[in-house]
Amino acid sequence: MVADLALVKFQSMDSPPERNPLGPVVAALVITLPFDYDSYLIHRDLSEFGILIIVIKAVFFVLYLLGSRFAWRVGFGLSAVITALALLLIYRGAKAGEWDCSLRHFLELTVAVPLVLYQWRIRERYSRYIQNRRANVSTH
Repeated sequence: MVADLALVKFQSMDSPPERNPLGPVVAALVITLPFDYDSYLIHRDLSEFGILIIVIKAVFFVLYLLGSRFAWRVGFGLSAVITALALLLIYRGAKAGEWDCSLRHFLELTVAVPLVLYQWRIRERYSRYIQNRRANVSTH
């Protein structure tokens, strides 16, 4: 039998391990923490949303560090909720004539929408990453 080596992928033991595809999401969520504090917790009527978003971010960070398969779901849901909330606050700010507040939420939207799109694109890659990580842990 002759093996077709073109279909076989060899991985050197010296090659660096695969990076977690949620790394950019973690970076973006950490960078936006001060904006969450300013946008949600300073405004009294939005403090419940702010606390909820910050708690969900903390849960996401823990799941990310543990290598949980649920980290993607929590991150995706969080980004989707932030997108919807930013749209709502832009509408509310524009209706009230608070353009500086609407601009802040528009900037938040420019971070949240690409995060949602990126997370949707990497969903299968993240699942494979978790499976490979678990397989590597179980063999060692």
